Amino acid sequence: MGIINKHLSSLINQRWLLEWLALASVLVLTGALLAQPLWGEFGADGRMKVLVSFGVLALLAVLGLYFSQKQRQHQQLALAQCSSQKEALLRDNAQTLSLALGGAELGMWELNFATLQRNYNDRCGEMLGFAPGEIDQTGTLGHDHLHPDDKALTRHALSRHTSGETTVFEAEYRMRHKLGHWVWIQSRGRVVERGADDKPLRMLGTHRDISERMRVETQQRESDMRFRSLTELSSDWYWEMDEQYRFTRIEGSLATTQGLARQDDLGLTFWDIPVLNMSEAQWESYRVTMRSHEVFRNLELQRPLARGESVWISISGAPCYDGKGTFLGYRGVGREITQYKAAEQKIAQLAYFDELTGLPNRRLLTTRLQQTLEHLALNNRHGALIFIDLDNFKSINDTQGQEVGDLLLKQLAQRLKDSVREIDTVARMGGDEFVVLLKELSAYAGEATFQADGTGKSIMARLNQPYDIAGQSFLCTSSMGIALFQNPLPSVDELLTRANLAMYHAKAAGRNVMQFFDPAMEAAAMARAALEIDLRKGLQRNELRLHFQPVVDEVRHMSGVEALVRWQHPQRGLIYPGEFIDLAEKTGLIIPLGQWVMESACHQLVKWAGHDATQDLSIAVNVSARQFHQPDFVPQVLDLLRRTRANPFRLKLELTESLLLTDIKDAIHKMSQLRAIGVTFSLDDFGTGYSSLSYLKSLPLDQLKIDQSFVRDVLTNPNDAAIVRTILALARSMDLGPVAEGVETEGQRQFLLDNGCWSFQGYLFGKPQPLDELVMKH
Repeated sequence: MGIINKHLSSLINQRWLLEWLALASVLVLTGALLAQPLWGEFGADGRMKVLVSFGVLALLAVLGLYFSQKQRQHQQLALAQCSSQKEALLRDNAQTLSLALGGAELGMWELNFATLQRNYNDRCGEMLGFAPGEIDQTGTLGHDHLHPDDKALTRHALSRHTSGETTVFEAEYRMRHKLGHWVWIQSRGRVVERGADDKPLRMLGTHRDISERMRVETQQRESDMRFRSLTELSSDWYWEMDEQYRFTRIEGSLATTQGLARQDDLGLTFWDIPVLNMSEAQWESYRVTMRSHEVFRNLELQRPLARGESVWISISGAPCYDGKGTFLGYRGVGREITQYKAAEQKIAQLAYFDELTGLPNRRLLTTRLQQTLEHLALNNRHGALIFIDLDNFKSINDTQGQEVGDLLLKQLAQRLKDSVREIDTVARMGGDEFVVLLKELSAYAGEATFQADGTGKSIMARLNQPYDIAGQSFLCTSSMGIALFQNPLPSVDELLTRANLAMYHAKAAGRNVMQFFDPAMEAAAMARAALEIDLRKGLQRNELRLHFQPVVDEVRHMSGVEALVRWQHPQRGLIYPGEFIDLAEKTGLIIPLGQWVMESACHQLVKWAGHDATQDLSIAVNVSARQFHQPDFVPQVLDLLRRTRANPFRLKLELTESLLLTDIKDAIHKMSQLRAIGVTFSLDDFGTGYSSLSYLKSLPLDQLKIDQSFVRDVLTNPNDAAIVRTILALARSMDLGPVAEGVETEGQRQFLLDNGCWSFQGYLFGKPQPLDELVMKH
């Protein structure tokens, strides 16, 4: 009983037990009240039994309620324990999920469609620069933080998913970083809960920062755009081929539109594309290169186009490999080079052919000559080289104009081509010089000479025919030199020199003549070349000397001298001007030589000016055409007179008729400038030229010198005597002082005196001699 009381006391202390006892008491009282009408039918024992029964029932009810409550407590405890385990499991799963998302660099978000509340984990915030717990779950990272340009796209993707059109929501958009810049986000999600009307209630998803990927893709797109722009704006194009050397990619708009590389080339091997300039053997060499996986550059291909046209392309390529070194094929670039090839052809045309006539030029002739020499060395046959120079072409060109001259040269070139065989070569050396190369002449020298002579005469006959140009008829003869050759063969340069020498001998023989080369010509040419070298050295070594020939008056008093140059050669002794003046004219050495003579004469005038016996003497100096026509001739003479302080009134310059007729206006201008300071002018060798009297009248001359060719036979030849009388009469009428050259006898002197000549020069009065041997006569 004590134990029961103890338990009851313990139970009574429980609040819930009190509640149940109260309920049991209510039930007992209710039962007693309900049973009250029946109390009379029971006795005392009966009423006691009833009360005991109600008590037992109440006790049983209380115990039943108690144990029922106990069971519920045990169930609740079990449920609590189960819930705790689930929460722990959920926490573990959440932690695992968080680690997994973190490792995958993913953030998690949740969207409640009913409240429009968005929940983000810390990783989502970190992507946008927020610290853990800093995100406002009510919308800090919501729709307002999307880039304006991406909102419509995001709404559209979300609408498609919530409507069931897509199983997964996917979108890439930009969100504003806490620092203000934009971050690219890849968002993926799914509706995880829908209502009874199938409307979305809740949605879960992930965020990934794809800014770096988008940056790389943007750079790649920009790079691709630049590449495409370059290929589209230039004639270059890009291509790729696989390991079987088949084209797999061709890019470049100009490439496809101009036919440089065609889309129908895709699938073809490199050597299957149609070209015009590659044989099978040439393709094989490139196949070997490519199968060896070698780089190739600037492969030039000529591709056919429509209507018989073609286009040139240049292709370069290099092999490509994967990361393991496996050969994948080739990639490279191509370029349209049609204009380049046209320019190259034009350059070759200009380099090897004469632009005016279309004939081979000197360079191509030299090449063909070398080939001919090598061929003749094998078959022992003869060849011939004909050098042709037109005789009077310069006068036609000068008087009729260059256009007429060019038309004449074109006609002449055609005549030359018509005069020879197909195997022969006609070339233009330049100007009015042409060369004909005759091949495959006879092995016998006599017969080969006959063949070359016949061809030369045929050419000359054709060239001597009139040329009809613009309705006018012109004649233009030619001088020709022929050099025959056989094994042992001369060099190309030597052969050209031989033919050229023969041509110059034809010129010297009177023009419109044909001459064969003779070894004596070469010997003379070599001697002239050696003389030229010696003359250059002689000028440098001061080997030139002045000799003076007296000019006397009617009473044999010396009024002046003519300065004549001599060359004191160290081996050959004294050389007279007849041997080197012509050479000096042709080589240009006459200019420094003439300057030396004039300067020496001026120095001599200065010396004579200091002596009473010589102060009135003049010195006549011959001036060459090349020297006189120098642009700075007058300034040089003025500077010389200023430097030497020579008296210009004692300096006389002797000019020839041919010199003055070249440019009469320039001659008058130069002579007038020098005459203004006292320099006098004498017309030398008068009567031997073809000068016009009207020109002669306009020239500022002081003296005429009668050529010695007329004076020599004045006593025996009536024509010469008449010419001399005429010249003297002309001199008097023009107020010019005459001087007779080459006077050697008293009879000649007397004839000249009788006809009004009072100034003489010749051996009768003294030969040209050095200054220290000059006999002064007054």
